[in-house]
Amino acid sequence: MTEPRKHWYLIAYDVRDPKRLQRVHRYLRKRALAAQESVFVLHTDIKALTELEEGLRALTDQREDDLRLYAIPGPAAVWAAGRQAERLSGLHSGDTGAPQGSRIRRWFKGLFGQEAA
Repeated sequence: MTEPRKHWYLIAYDVRDPKRLQRVHRYLRKRALAAQESVFVLHTDIKALTELEEGLRALTDQREDDLRLYAIPGPAAVWAAGRQAERLSGLHSGDTGAPQGSRIRRWFKGLFGQEAA
């Protein structure tokens, strides 16, 4: 059986209530890679993405909060400058934007202080 195809996504949010904001941030920190305080990058399949969306909907107020999910071709499509720029640029290789395993592991290590599984 083939493994489900994974895609890259950029998640951004603006949550009004401080308690909901903290919950959303913690929820995403466990599931995605922080690119900024309210911006995350995620490499996942459609099933896990659907579960993530459902979890975010349960944590937010649809009338007050703003959640955005953008499909991106890969981390190479994200322009970055400043402190996070080197970390984001380390996720792709050359012009293809295809991630390389060792680079992703190094990037995870830089973010979380440990080698990714």
